[in-house]
Amino acid sequence: MDSTKVYDEDGRDVNMFFDSEGELAGFGQDFLVFERNGQYRFVRAESGDEIASVWRDSVGQFKHANGDLAVFERNDQVFTHRVGCSGVSEISSRWV
Repeated sequence: MDSTKVYDEDGRDVNMFFDSEGELAGFGQDFLVFERNGQYRFVRAESGDEIASVWRDSVGQFKHANGDLAVFERNDQVFTHRVGCSGVSEISSRWV
């Protein structure tokens, strides 16, 4: 079974996620983004706890993550979401 491993800044293995989590779409500072069954799942990198999940039809195509932000594209617009302990929330949008 294939897996995704998470390493800390010293190169130590801190967690492992199996393919059943979904396809790894990207990662931010402290979280991973998996895509599975039309959903993007945000999970904490070290603990594996789910932060939130959002439907791909609602947020659009995941583009990338950086720090505590995740960027999606939908209908010629780019949407930026903040990923935090309270979940995932949209903070801005702009036309492409």
